[in-house]
Amino acid sequence: MTDTATPKKRKPKAEAQGVVVPVKRPVGRPTVYQPEFVDMLIEFFSQSPTREVKNRDSKGNETTQTLPGVFPTLARFATNIGVTKETLHDWATSRNIETGELRHPEFSSAYKKAKDLQEANLVEGTIAGAYNSTFAIFTAKNVLGWRDKTEHEMTGKDGAPLAMPAVQISFVTPNGNSDSIGE
Repeated sequence: MTDTATPKKRKPKAEAQGVVVPVKRPVGRPTVYQPEFVDMLIEFFSQSPTREVKNRDSKGNETTQTLPGVFPTLARFATNIGVTKETLHDWATSRNIETGELRHPEFSSAYKKAKDLQEANLVEGTIAGAYNSTFAIFTAKNVLGWRDKTEHEMTGKDGAPLAMPAVQISFVTPNGNSDSIGE
């Protein structure tokens, strides 16, 4: 005769002996994210596009020279805190799987502000003569996502509207009959 009762589950030996079993941690390296990075990011990107340097000539006359500042980049900020710019992007965009909410909403907001500050720095610095215009164009297109816009207008002879050719549509039935629309 067979016993149809379900067998009792045994407790793991460690739990049965009163040993605390560690909770499983997520796979992957632990994050190095720190809340202080929010303020550090905004401060880093709040740099002036120019800096003033005071010089004295041999006669003791003082002059002030305006020089370009260091253009702030995400790559430089990331390097300064020991991560990559891809990590910064992940902190700004990663979401909690269960809730769909941003993992670091404060950092996400600061990241967007940093990109706005970077754009302002580029525009204001170029206008002030701190940055070469070729550098500014290249950076605006490749770092800030700016694009050239080209508009095309097509006209007919002597600027007249284009003449649209007549379109004829024919429907042919399986028995060979056809109906025409338009002309």
